[in-house]
Amino acid sequence: MSESADWTVIDHETVGIASRAARRIADGYGTRLTMEYDDALQEALLLLATKADMVRTCLTDPQLGPGVLHHRLVLDLTDMIKTQARHRACHVSYEAACSASDGERV
Repeated sequence: MSESADWTVIDHETVGIASRAARRIADGYGTRLTMEYDDALQEALLLLATKADMVRTCLTDPQLGPGVLHHRLVLDLTDMIKTQARHRACHVSYEAACSASDGERV
């Protein structure tokens, strides 16, 4: 990510929000898009740190709160993993490329 990160927004509350969002992503997309909980948590924390203004706004505005921050984080993570899955679908794995080239040589 090219944005600068502000790690001061990462505290007990935001780690909890990131953890719940990561669990939702891992449970919902884990088998189809290969996003495991630990990877999702790391991505969630990076997103929070790079979107520090959004974090502060959500946590200080009583009309928003942690629920809105969680919702936005889940949406951002979903967009991220769907984009990554699209990029992976465009690439041929090394194993598939080797199998294809072995078949051509025969």
